Amino acid sequence: MRPTTIITMIVGVLLAIFTAALGVYIFFNHSGGKLWFYWLAPLLALGAAAGLAFLTMMFYVKVGRVEMRGRPRVQ
Repeated sequence: MRPTTIITMIVGVLLAIFTAALGVYIFFNHSGGKLWFYWLAPLLALGAAAGLAFLTMMFYVKVGRVEMRGRPRVQ
């Protein structure tokens, strides 16, 4: 497997974890003075984290496993 593939998957996982942690922090931060629609921010952050995790998983399935099997790449 190429190093760029490994780095891409690591960055995807770290970004998903950071986004999920940020969403949870925003959800539990009740420091008043916010408008009524700010309840949507944690849901959007958690949705983005789930999307990043899914994209990373599918990148591994479609690219990583194929590279590990040694199948010749089309260039």
